[in-house]
Amino acid sequence: MVMSIKDVLNFLFPPCCPVCHTRTMENLALCSECYQKIKFNVCESILNAYAVEYNETTKQIILPLKYGDRTDFAVLMGNLMVQAGENVLKNTDLLVPVPIHWTRLLSRKYNQAGLLANQISKKTKIKVGHTVLKRVKHTEKQGSAKQRFENVKNAFVCKKDVQGKRIVLIDDVYTTGATIEACRKVLEKAGAKEVKSLVFAKRIL
Repeated sequence: MVMSIKDVLNFLFPPCCPVCHTRTMENLALCSECYQKIKFNVCESILNAYAVEYNETTKQIILPLKYGDRTDFAVLMGNLMVQAGENVLKNTDLLVPVPIHWTRLLSRKYNQAGLLANQISKKTKIKVGHTVLKRVKHTEKQGSAKQRFENVKNAFVCKKDVQGKRIVLIDDVYTTGATIEACRKVLEKAGAKEVKSLVFAKRIL
């Protein structure tokens, strides 16, 4: 019996749950116990969709992508976002990842929102506009909602022609909505026809 490359890799590196590391049938597949701890589709409207609620379980998926160089986690997260955002993604012309400041990009080496957008694009065939928005203001995390909205004022600029485009903003975590709203306003001011958002996890405050 000849083993395939996939069989060899699975033998050498057994697939496991990204949260608890329990053996699973497929790589990056959630085990049944962790799956039951996740609240899916916590909020969806005409303009916004969130794949999961932010909690101790989903945090173990988000943080390795954001800070631990586990770029492969974007596949799992992006696939869940496609499922949750089916209605939001309809008739979309362009996916626009929320950008990070160049200093943060230099240290992190990638924008996690861009990786999520790439995976969503792979599944939906919707084009990604990686350079549509630019973050021109380095912002520190602020505690209150008021501070967060103040912090992102004038933090983004639109660098590409989006006149008449139907856009979906992509990000990993939604807390107060300050970042998404700041990006939305910039795109609408630049002439976008419609701006929606699709985020992996929503914090319930």
